[in-house]
Parts: sequence; structure tokens; C-alpha cells
Amino acid sequence: MPLPSSGSISLNQIHIEAGGSSGSQASLNDADIRAMIGKSSGASNAFSEYRGVSAAAPSATYIGRALTTANGFPNGYVTLSSGTKIVVVTLQIPGYTNTYCYLGSSLMTKAADSFTASGHGNPGGSHSVVYYLQTSASGSTYITGNGGSGRSTFHAWEITGYNSSTPTATAAVSQNNTVNVGYSRTISLSTQYNGVTIGSGLTEDTIPANGVTVSNSDQLLQVDLESATNHYSWKDTGTGLGTTSYVCTQTNPGNNGVAGGTVHRLAAAHWK
Repeated sequence: MPLPSSGSISLNQIHIEAGGSSGSQASLNDADIRAMIGKSSGASNAFSEYRGVSAAAPSATYIGRALTTANGFPNGYVTLSSGTKIVVVTLQIPGYTNTYCYLGSSLMTKAADSFTASGHGNPGGSHSVVYYLQTSASGSTYITGNGGSGRSTFHAWEITGYNSSTPTATAAVSQNNTVNVGYSRTISLSTQYNGVTIGSGLTEDTIPANGVTVSNSDQLLQVDLESATNHYSWKDTGTGLGTTSYVCTQTNPGNNGVAGGTVHRLAAAHWK
């Protein structure tokens, strides 16, 4: 049950919400208490920051995707639920660099982009991006942006029951298809107790299709396009406190450009 959003709030109330026993010793610097609002040890920490906060895990719901095999952004509609939520768009886009994404008329915030990761190698090459926006919009809503040079996809999610609309952690990883580099790549980020991670991935195609796996994921959506690329997105809810790693593997290599290796473009963001 969330803590009161107004009025007085006690350390005992906060401790109980974090899973502690009523009346037992606690401090605002305890790891389980800090984890509810994503604070590091010793960081400035006030009672007022816990108003309305819940230790329960946010809920992430997949709401659809759009794709194109032509040049340009994979424009498309999704249906948003009523109420306030975070909409997350994971974009897997080859070719020209993507710099923005709109949800309806609202500019979304870029959380992570594999284009910025070391090892990317090609400024105009493929990349994965995670965008987000807190909104109360509902109903059929258009998603658009820029960039794309064939075989581009977005997957969209809604997050509810969160404590903060801003990600507590983000990460981006890139791997080029050099000889014998392998078919797996790991992306790691700092996760909160009972948080949610949304990730985005792009690799070469799999035969048979849908041959990508992501460790620690609760749900994985993927599509292979034109026997060339695999585009995927995943969620992980109820995370533990610490570093969580997601091993992304092309388990059924298709028409890879280089034997013994594959491209990986990965981006992820975490909310509590």
C-alpha cells in the first residue's frame, strides 16, 4: 500500500512499506528504504521524498509495435489506457541516425541509445533507442520520429504504479560483427528492489525466426525482417537490488555478414 501522499509521515511507516517490522530499528539510509526511491548510500534523503511511494513493483504492459521495410521511421498508432502512466518506446532502427520521437504532439525523452556506446563503429549505422514520456493521454495515439534506412521497428509499453517517471538507471552497448566475436552480448545496469527494466535490441536475422533469447527477461517480443535483421524488446519486472545483467543471444544465426559473430545494438532503462 503506498505511503500517504500528504500529511505527516513517520520513519516507522516508511520502514513497514519497505518490508520491515513495525517498531524495529531503522534509518533512512537503510538499503531497503533507500531502494524505494533509488537513493545511493549516504545520499541526501528526506521524509518528504517518500510521500506516495510504494515498495511494490511497477507494472509494465506491452501495447503494440509498428514496422517498416522502407526507408524512414516506423510510424504507427498505439492505444493508450486512461490515467497517468509512463509510455516507453523502444526503437530498433538501421541506417540514418535517429534524433527524436513524438508520442502524439509530445516530444519524448531519450533515455538510452546504442549509438553513444563504445564499439558502435559506424555513426550512420543501426542502433537501438529507448524513449519515455509520462502522460495522461489516452486512446489511439500516433508515434513518429526521424531516421531509418529500411527494416525499422518500434515496440511500445506502458508503466504504471511507479514512484518516479525518471529512469533510475540506463545503459547502452554495441557490438560489431567481427570474426569470431560470438553471438551473445551482455547489457548490465543498476536495478532497484521491485523495479522494472525495459530493453531494446537489434541483431542479424535468425533462422528459424524468433531465435533471440534474453536472460532474466519476463517477456520478449521479436520480429525478423527480410532475412536480414531481428528486432526485439523485453521487460523484466520485480528486479532485485544491485546489478542485473541481460545476456542477449542470437541462438539461430541466419545470414550473418561475418562467420562466428553478429551485430548487437542494445539499450535499456530502469524504473522504480
